[in-house]
Amino acid sequence: MLNPVVRILLIGAAIGLALLASGCRQSAGSSGADPATSGPGPAAPATKALDLSPEQRSALKIEPVGTFSFVLESEAVGAVSFDEDPAVTQAESTLISAAANLEMNRKELLRVQSLGEANGIAPKELEGAIAARQTAAAALKAARDALRALGKTDAQLDRIVATGQFDSPGPDAHVAWVVANVPETDSPRVHTGQRVSVRVSAYSDRQYIGRVAKVYSTIDPNTHRLTMRARVEDPQGDLRPGMLATILIRTADPVESLAVPTTGVVRESDGSMITWVTTDRRHFTERSLTLGLEREDRYQVLSGLKANELAVTEGGVFLSNLLEAPPSD
Repeated sequence: MLNPVVRILLIGAAIGLALLASGCRQSAGSSGADPATSGPGPAAPATKALDLSPEQRSALKIEPVGTFSFVLESEAVGAVSFDEDPAVTQAESTLISAAANLEMNRKELLRVQSLGEANGIAPKELEGAIAARQTAAAALKAARDALRALGKTDAQLDRIVATGQFDSPGPDAHVAWVVANVPETDSPRVHTGQRVSVRVSAYSDRQYIGRVAKVYSTIDPNTHRLTMRARVEDPQGDLRPGMLATILIRTADPVESLAVPTTGVVRESDGSMITWVTTDRRHFTERSLTLGLEREDRYQVLSGLKANELAVTEGGVFLSNLLEAPPSD
């Protein structure tokens, strides 16, 4: 028989151990997620897929994903113009006159200064000669600034002043001039020497090739467009001043990139773009795309496809409609 005191101590120790174990179990349970509030995270959207019958597959065109050379171009509207911009011709005429007037006033001032008061030249006459020369110099600067705003370089301006002749090119039976109004957003990418292609409604089946010859230095504050002039080849003399024209300006070298025909891309209701891919030409899976440039009925694919994957190039809308169709009875 155990001593009563010892028995009481043993019973108390047992009860303490039981309480301690219970507390550990509660602590462990509280450290985890609450079963009532926790659960699996949001499920990833299920991949949309279809299995087609031979009859359904016959409505599709399937091709390996390839590459295409995308030309970076800026499109502008404009018109066929005269051999030279009439405003430039007028400004060149003003510059030549201003240069000649300045030279004449310079010589007159030298004459008056050389004679001096001793030869009967009044101070008022000298002051008038100085003022006339200053006025002529200001007129010459204004004429230079006007031509510079029209696209002439300082070297061209110096040549006009030195020779007293127009800098405008003479007429050429096989060349035409086209004026285009480039959107302000595209203006930083337009430079002289870039290739252009021109189409006019009168000869919609023909394309006229040329180069940017002049880019004006100011942007119209009303239309927010930049004016440029292009010199294009016109071997048959088709182009006449005043004809409306559409001008494509090549602003960078072509970019070789993955591409899919526009007929193989479907725009979803949320604005996203998708296509359909397959590995066995029977089972088709929807694929989201990130697209870039569009040229000649092709989209540049920035992400979503790999080279040589089999993609639906015609009939993508048919597959999307088939997926959304209600199940048949």
